[in-house]
Amino acid sequence: MEGPVLTELSAFTEDERDRIIETPGVVLKGAIVADGSKNALAFLKEVTAGAKVFREAQRHENAFVKAVATALKDRGTGVENDHELPFTDVAMTAALKQAEEALALLRERGDATDADAYADWLLRIATEVAKAARSKEAGFFSRKVDISEGEKLFIEQLTAAVGR
Repeated sequence: MEGPVLTELSAFTEDERDRIIETPGVVLKGAIVADGSKNALAFLKEVTAGAKVFREAQRHENAFVKAVATALKDRGTGVENDHELPFTDVAMTAALKQAEEALALLRERGDATDADAYADWLLRIATEVAKAARSKEAGFFSRKVDISEGEKLFIEQLTAAVGR
């Protein structure tokens, strides 16, 4: 009886590997801009939350997610090195498109368990970033919410994009 099939990054072409490895960072940027805020403190909290999820993934129980997180770290393209504040909704659109493409690739050529773990990791990045900074929904006198409507919508769209 054979054990589970493991998805190896080396099984993908260089372009495919790049897409798979870069997608978590693109999702991070999409999640950061989803609340529509340009507040520097909120940005710092969100980047810090994303960095924590990236570091946790380097010890992930799923070997494929761990390999992707380690490859990201080895490239030096981790969230800690990205100091450019993305201000446009283009980041959200790009994140959804790239996540959908990466998952389609993994579901087609990788192990289903690895694809699911990767999808869950992408959703965890978006959710933790969304929860990092409370925001006001309707202006100065409104109450603060943990996750804004824009962030909820982004997470819902990401959930659909990754097939969860």
